[in-house]
Parts: sequence; structure tokens; C-alpha cells
Amino acid sequence: MVVPAQPDLSTRLDLTRRQAIAWVAAATALGAALRFYGLAWGAPYFHFHIDEHVVFSYANALSKSAKLAADSSKFFMYSPFPMYVLNGLVEIYEVLFHRLDLTNPRHEVVYMVLGRAISATLGTATIPLVYLVARRVSGRLAGVLAAFLLAVSVIHLRESHFFSLDVSMTFFTIVGLYFLMRIVERPEPRSEAGAALALGLGVASKYSAAFLAPMIGLAELLSPNGPRVLFPVDVRAWIRTAARTILVVAAGIAVFLALDWMVIKYYAKFRSDLRVWVIEPLSGATKPEWIAQFADVNAVPYWFTNLLWWGLGPFLEIWAIAGVVWLLVRRDRVAIVAALFPIVYGLSAGKTATIAPFIRYTVPLAPPLAITAAALSADLIRRPRWRIAGIAATAIVVVTTTAWALAYINVYRQPDSRLVASQWLLDNVPAGSKVLIEPSHNTPPMGSYLTAVDFNKNYVLFYPATDNGQPRVDYYQLFAFDTYRSLYNRGVTDDWRRDYIRRRLALADWIVMDDTFLQQYQHLPVPDHAVVKQYYEDLFAERLGFRQVKTFKVYPSLFGRTINDDGAELTFRSFDHPRVFIFKRQ
Repeated sequence: MVVPAQPDLSTRLDLTRRQAIAWVAAATALGAALRFYGLAWGAPYFHFHIDEHVVFSYANALSKSAKLAADSSKFFMYSPFPMYVLNGLVEIYEVLFHRLDLTNPRHEVVYMVLGRAISATLGTATIPLVYLVARRVSGRLAGVLAAFLLAVSVIHLRESHFFSLDVSMTFFTIVGLYFLMRIVERPEPRSEAGAALALGLGVASKYSAAFLAPMIGLAELLSPNGPRVLFPVDVRAWIRTAARTILVVAAGIAVFLALDWMVIKYYAKFRSDLRVWVIEPLSGATKPEWIAQFADVNAVPYWFTNLLWWGLGPFLEIWAIAGVVWLLVRRDRVAIVAALFPIVYGLSAGKTATIAPFIRYTVPLAPPLAITAAALSADLIRRPRWRIAGIAATAIVVVTTTAWALAYINVYRQPDSRLVASQWLLDNVPAGSKVLIEPSHNTPPMGSYLTAVDFNKNYVLFYPATDNGQPRVDYYQLFAFDTYRSLYNRGVTDDWRRDYIRRRLALADWIVMDDTFLQQYQHLPVPDHAVVKQYYEDLFAERLGFRQVKTFKVYPSLFGRTINDDGAELTFRSFDHPRVFIFKRQ
């Protein structure tokens, strides 16, 4: 079967080059505004986003010593390239201005903004990139539409506010997609070199970018240099295609190892970190607390009914999936590559996508799905018979997705719920009061950490179960209620759990908690976790001698209308707009 050739691009252009550039510039400016707005959100409190907190910590360790970083717990769970970029920016900043002291809150704000600016910059740079890709798929109109859709994609602009790895990795995968398009159109060594570089930089940003490797093979297969027919088999053509693929992928691996040379030097630690912190939890071999919210989730439909639903908005999700089908039906080379790109990413995620479907895993899908949605719109608009329907559907998708983006930005416009809770505690809870903390990264800052943040100190009050009830005296008397380890531990009896809860409650006059563990235990099975589930039920029913006196929560909102996203995947809410509860002994 002969693969149909791509239609002549010149027959599909509806915009002039100047018009397209103007529109893409506008889309990029809009995307930049949405990504850089509120970039100092939550600063200088590093602990608010657990992954961001870890990446910042490892970047700081790397700036001091490679061995210090490598010896850190679970260091190789993360790829280092964004950390290198941050350390380079810090050196430039210190040469131009002053040395950063990470015990000084003002300097810590600068440090956080420098890191987040990397994500915001690469997130913004992805917008013109999707124009270049979509233009090759369905012309300049599709390119402009794809740029606007990515500019207002909530999951992409949201993650661009964090110094985590997903946006950096996504940028390089789209660079890779651009070169894959060039390979299937007109293969040449520089296109293959670009694909190899994108693979290496992508994996050096996050290991998930490895899905580019099979995409490189697909592009080589569909290129004019690939086998012309499937049957009869042209053995020599298949061997040449396989050789080119192996060469490009090997070059990408070489780029990765040049950037992440610590993988080789500390290989035993790399294997251990990958096994303990990535392979075992995300394959289901172990069941840590941090994936408890997925215990009763059917992950395959969950990606469509929750992750993409909230991450892109329902209309963009539906239109983008329809675009994938449309491009597969179209069957020209660039359409096939564009359609299979998000599919191959989803398949490469494998068990990770089903055991722990965190919403941030949809970030790499935002650009390719913006492309498929835009291609469907552009192709329909060019067909007189479908033009009105195409324009109407496109208008609905663009308007609703933009509205959802503007609503979400409200999260960064309002004061963080944890900081509002901290101020309420200062105003209403006397110094020296006994406060029971349910330690998480959403714990409101209290005591010296609120007024004198120290990057090098672990603020989160993870006390062991054997601390004999001794408080941390820091403005308040702070006690830990260790739901994360002690109560989740399957090696203790229910009687031990009940006694632990009783003893902890007796220590305090106030309880401060967020909804992280509350939400997780709602998904855990009754036989193993009945005691803790009953504790939460009794606490909120005010049967334990405590009354809920205050709740703090920020929601996305637009024109005064609140969008309740309590049903979204837990980390969609907990990283930047968690709910905080305060209880007082009656």
C-alpha cells in the first residue's frame, strides 16, 4: 500500500505570511501574559508545591557539588537540565546585581521567580513552535489557531507558573515534532540532527520525553527515503530506515548523557532512585501514600473525563480528539505524524498513566492536541460545505477555552489560601497555643517560617510516631498528626491507630489541616483504612470535641462567577489553590 503524498501546501494557505506573523505574535503575547502573570505567587514559601520544592532543592545542591546532589534522596527521579539553566541564571544575576542569600526572604523570592521564569519562557516559546508545526499540517490558518489554543490551554499555562520539569520537557518534544515534520517532508541530515538534539534535551529535562524515540522511527518510515511499499518487503529499504533511526536515537542518547553525565558516574544511585521512586510506585509494585487518590480510579476513562476535561476544558478536549481522528482519516504523511504524536505519548506512559494519572502528565498533550484541533478547524473552514459548521465549532472552542484560562488566572490574582490562613491564625490564635498540624506541603506557614523563611530548613512538620508528644515550640506549640506515615503504615494494628489518634487529639486545642489526606483517604479501601476514614468523618461531624471554625479556599472565577473544580484531580487543586481547615476545641 502506497502512503499518499502530502497535498501541495500552496493550495491550503488562507492567510498571507504577514497576517500570520501578526496573529502569531498576538497569540504569543497573550500566552506570555498568562504565563508570567503572578509568577511570584506563594513566594518565598518553597514548600507549597512539592515537586517544585524538590527541583529547587536539587538545583541548589548541584550548584555546590555534583556529589552532594547525587547523594540526595531520590535525586535521579528528576532530570537536571532545567536545574543547570537555573544555576546559570543565578550566576548571571549575581554578577549583575548581588549574591543571593537563601535565608533572606527577598532573595528567595528572586530565586523562585528565576526558576519559574524558565518554565514561563519555554512555555511561551512553545506557542510559535506549534504554529510552525500546524502550518505544515494544514496551512497558516491552522498554525494561527493552534497558537491561540495553546496560549489559552489551562494545564499548559498553569504548569508554566512552576519550576517543575513538565513544561521544559514539552518544549523540547515540540521542537522534536517540528523536525519530524521536516523529515517526513524533505529528509536531510540537519533535520535528523535537530530531532536528535530535541530527544537529548527533552530526556535531560524529563525522562518521559523518551517517547520521541519511536516517533523518530515513524518519521523515518514515512519519509521519502523510507520503504515505498509495505508488500512486497524491500529489505534494503527497511534496513536503511532502521539504520537512520538507530543513528538519530543514538545521537539523542549521546546528547542526554553529555548533559546528564552524573547518570554514568553515579549509576548505582541512578538505578536505585529510578527503581524505588519511579518504577515501583508507578508500576503498582508499591502503593505509597502520594498515589492514594487513585486507589479506586479507572484510569483509562479518567484521562478523558477528568484530566483532559479540566486541563484543556471540555470543548477543546472533544474537538482535539475529533482532530486526531480526522488526521488519521486524512492519511497524508504530516497528518499521520501529527495524529500519532499524542497517541504514542499516551502509550509510552504505560502503567504510569493508569497507576498514577496525575494531571501534570497531560502537559505534553496540550501542544499536539492544540495542533489537531486547529487542523480540523482549518480543514473544515476551507470546505464550502462544512464552512459554517467549522466556523461555529471553532468559535465555541476558542471562546470557552479562553474563558477557562481567564478564570484560572484568578487563582494567582487572589492571595494564596495558605497565607490567608496564616494571617487568620495570627489574628485569632494566641501565641503559645497548642496546635495540632496535619503535616503536608499545604500546611500554612507559622512561627519563624512565616516571618523568616529559610530555604535550607525543612518546614513541614513530619514528626515520627515515637516523638513522645513533644511539641515544636515556634510561636505556637506545634504537634504533628502524622497521617502520611504513621496512620498509613500497614504494619500497625487498628487499635494502635485509634490510640494514636486519641493521644494526639488530647495534646491540642486547635487543629490546622488541608484536604490532601482527607481526599486521599476517601479513595482508600475500608478494610485497611477504616480507622482513619472514621476519624475524618467524626472530626467533620464535630464528634471529637472540635468545631470547624474557618475554611480557606480560592476557586477559578470569571466575572464574579465561581467555577467549582473540587472534582478535578487532587494535584490540580492542591498545588496552587488547596482548601485549609481550622478546628477549635469546644
